[in-house]
Amino acid sequence: MLGRGARHGCWQRDVRGTAAVELALVFPVLLILLALIIDVGRLLADVHAVSKSVRGAAGYLSRVDAGSGALAIDCAAGTIDAGAPQVHDAVRLAMTGRIDGDPARHPLVKGWTASALTEAETGVRVHVECVDSTAAVIVSASVPFRFGPARFVGLEPAIRFTVERRMAHTGP
Repeated sequence: MLGRGARHGCWQRDVRGTAAVELALVFPVLLILLALIIDVGRLLADVHAVSKSVRGAAGYLSRVDAGSGALAIDCAAGTIDAGAPQVHDAVRLAMTGRIDGDPARHPLVKGWTASALTEAETGVRVHVECVDSTAAVIVSASVPFRFGPARFVGLEPAIRFTVERRMAHTGP
């Protein structure tokens, strides 16, 4: 029997502070998992928002008149007039959720801005597919997404997700 002040045997170890050490080892992993869960949620929200706006842009172009002086759809060549005001409206609608929105100032998704309404600047592509003289308007958007934790360590890896919607052109 050990008395007061006697030395403990080697089988008895001091366990004070082990919880703090375990927390220090596990805490960074938990933070990374939390950041990943938050970023996956942001990604899903961005995909949903872009999907809705691209569907709206395709719906808008599917109802635009393809007659004289309006949107020029050529089923023989499978082309659409990329310079038409309606196409620019559809690109703004896809990027901002509004026909009169400014993609440089009010992007729908953080980091998805454009100073010009070109396909190279916006990532929005509008084209036509024709089957049996019936045109289908196709709007697709390629959107960058940046993961949050990568920015803290100085990395900026961007992935791109693409959303595409196709609607038959019905005119007004």
